Amino acid sequence: MADTALDILSWIARGVGLFYVFGGLFVLRATRVERLLDKAIYQITLKTPDPDPGDRPRLASMVAIAILTLVSGALLVFLLRPAVYAFLTNAAVQGAYLAWARKALPPTDADSARGRRRSTNAFIVWLVMTALVLLLFEQGRLT
Repeated sequence: MADTALDILSWIARGVGLFYVFGGLFVLRATRVERLLDKAIYQITLKTPDPDPGDRPRLASMVAIAILTLVSGALLVFLLRPAVYAFLTNAAVQGAYLAWARKALPPTDADSARGRRRSTNAFIVWLVMTALVLLLFEQGRLT
């Protein structure tokens, strides 16, 4: 592949990395706000929460994926070699979660089905970006 094309891909990868840094931060903040609102609602209503059996694994997965996304993005911004491991690990965690959620947390309404489709589409995009990271690694563009 020509050096110019690899230079362009390197800059695209940096932009994608920056996008993933902000995406990871956004999901972490949204998760924190969701938990705070849940606690506030429970305190206002004075009712103990009726725990959803899938809520804890879903929340833990969201936080893990958000952290991995943030770290992966930061590593990619600087074109660092550990980005390969971070992207592959995140792909494995996302894939495992989606496989688990398919059986354990089937969508119950149109909104949750739409959310699952979006998560699946985001996973597919993540796999494409992982392929880009692997290409950059193979071409010696990651340091």
